[in-house]
Amino acid sequence: MSTLRPRTLSNTELIKYFAMYVDDNPEGAPIDWQIELLRRFTAVAPEKEFPLHDERQLDLFK
Repeated sequence: MSTLRPRTLSNTELIKYFAMYVDDNPEGAPIDWQIELLRRFTAVAPEKEFPLHDERQLDLFK
């Protein structure tokens, strides 16, 4: 799998191969795979649409 480039894979393929990396390697997936997965998650759910801070949530460190 080291010859696969995560940027060239479809979402389904990326998830499938990422899971195989995690299952087969105790250190987890390579950083370029992690970055690509995060990039795609960000594209699907932009922070503006889903703010990190929920108005109903209390601040723990006030």
